[in-house]
Amino acid sequence: MKKRDYISSLVLLCFAALLFWQTRELVVWGPFGPSSGFFPMGLSLLLAVLSVSIMIRAWRQSHETSGWIQILGPEKKKYFLYLASFFIFSLIFAKAGYTLTLVAFLIFILRFVEKQSWKITVGIVVIAALVSNLLFVRFLSVPLPEGFLAPFLRPM
Repeated sequence: MKKRDYISSLVLLCFAALLFWQTRELVVWGPFGPSSGFFPMGLSLLLAVLSVSIMIRAWRQSHETSGWIQILGPEKKKYFLYLASFFIFSLIFAKAGYTLTLVAFLIFILRFVEKQSWKITVGIVVIAALVSNLLFVRFLSVPLPEGFLAPFLRPM
C-alpha cells in the first residue's frame, strides 16, 4: 500500500506540475476579477497539495500492508449511481437549465442515493441553489444556462 501511495502521489504531482505549467500564459486575474487562468491554476495547485499530502501520509505509515486492495469496496452501487447522475447532469445541463438540473441532481443524490430525509434534502437543495446562483451569477457574473423554463421565469 505504501509503495502504491508513493507512486500515485508522484504521478499526481507530475500531472499537477504539468497543468500548472500549461496555465503560465493564461491571465489569472483581470481588471474585473478572476480570469481564464484562475480556476486551472487554482485546481493544479490544489492537486499538488493533495498529492503531497498522500505522499506524507504514506511516509508516516509504519508498515507495508499487503493483500488485495478492493478499489470500489462495498459501496459499488453508490459509485455507479453517482457516475450515472454526473453523466446525465452533463447531458441535460444546457437544455433544462442550471437551476432545474442542480435541484434534480441534488434531490436524486441526497434522497435516493444517500437516503437523507426530505427535510434535510430540501434544506440542502434550497441553500445550494441560492448560494450557487449568488456566487456564479451575482459575484462572478457568469451567465448560467436558463433552459426551457426561461420564458416562464422572466419577469413581465
